[in-house]
Amino acid sequence: MVLELHVWGPGFSLASIDPHCLAAIAYLQQAVPRGKWTLVATGDPSLSPTNELPALRNGDIWIGGFRNIFHYLAQFSSGEWVLDAGLPEQEGADCIAFSSFVESHGQPLIDLSLYVSSENFTSSTRPLYNTIQSFPLPYLTPPAIRAAAKERTAHLGLSALDIDNDGPETYEQSIIPQSLRKPKTTLSSLLAASPETGAQIKLDALAGDFFEPLKALKGDKQFLVSDTSFSSLDCLALGYLSLMLVPELPQPWLARAMRRKYPDLCTWVENLSNLVFGGPVDADDAFLTTRDEFTPSKGGKSSLPWVAPHNGGMVGVGSVFLSSIADSIPVVGQLRRNTRMRQHGGKTHASELESSSWRSISTVSGLVASVGLLIGYMFQQGFITLPAGDSEGYQNTTSGFTDFGDAGEILGIYPVRVDTEIQRQDAVENHGMPIAEVDVEFSSGGTKVTERVA
Repeated sequence: MVLELHVWGPGFSLASIDPHCLAAIAYLQQAVPRGKWTLVATGDPSLSPTNELPALRNGDIWIGGFRNIFHYLAQFSSGEWVLDAGLPEQEGADCIAFSSFVESHGQPLIDLSLYVSSENFTSSTRPLYNTIQSFPLPYLTPPAIRAAAKERTAHLGLSALDIDNDGPETYEQSIIPQSLRKPKTTLSSLLAASPETGAQIKLDALAGDFFEPLKALKGDKQFLVSDTSFSSLDCLALGYLSLMLVPELPQPWLARAMRRKYPDLCTWVENLSNLVFGGPVDADDAFLTTRDEFTPSKGGKSSLPWVAPHNGGMVGVGSVFLSSIADSIPVVGQLRRNTRMRQHGGKTHASELESSSWRSISTVSGLVASVGLLIGYMFQQGFITLPAGDSEGYQNTTSGFTDFGDAGEILGIYPVRVDTEIQRQDAVENHGMPIAEVDVEFSSGGTKVTERVA
């Protein structure tokens, strides 16, 4: 049986845009023999029983999360595929302690750099999801990940990184000419004004608190806790440090701090990344768009054992889209998470029936969602128009979706288009105005009819 490691797709020339996925790739590269595992790029975390990637598949068994994968491989291989097995007691203890340190201190830095920073998120991070997810999933996934990143870093007091906190532009703001507007205080302006601003000092302090202990731990050794053995800590640190150093961002404050004060750590990351990941990776490498389907990479631009992901078509995309919306609803999302854990933690006959029923419902719902998306797209492009009717009785049916947050924005993404000439004709019939004197204005409240003044 060949194991399948499912990870978030590539980004920033790295094999994945997620640090835990990079760590899992590094671990399997070092611990599992070649030919015993394959790598699958995906944008569907619902594959995992914990609703997170990476996810390891062994037949009908799914394991979610880097730590769970680490322990499963040890059990599955009877202790043979364990990188930390040969470490002395002290080095093993350091490996465990610093692994927790890397996750607790490294994740906020990744959050601030790639997601909370409006400029970095808008210009660099969010567009990557368009390359690893099918439409319309990129409208839902990046905002949800960013919202989680904001919540995790709220206690740090660096809201200046997120210029979206000012809210959407109001009508009064929009009518003010750009040349007369007072510029907002953003991260860009803070950093440009002076390198000694409060934000810059705090960011540098956070970065230093993470890099300094790792530098001291490594010293002159080849790896972090050993001079001869690659450990799980090296895999985890490589995942986080790569996403701090490699991405080219509009606001590269994290990479700049790392290169300026910790050049030896940068060199270590670059050399180890080339050794483990085999050089830069792009979407063509991961999704095998230039190779035969289900054919592992033979050492082209990427030496990783990529295989093409299963393409579920519109039904599959619609199902993932519907699942994402369901998971974002508090009660429904918790029930679905509990169901996934039961299904993947020892099935019973009842749970198998429940799983089968849910798959049937998910498939049908995915088809319905796909048809709805297609109809919405045809409305957007003007291929379908509404029939003539009572314009005064028309009510805008999309505005109510905004009450449901991100999911509502997705469901209300397609505006209803009504043909102007039909509105004009309707105004003539209902108001008795000559057609030359009718001015029809369409607004969120319906159709407004006014009489032109000569």
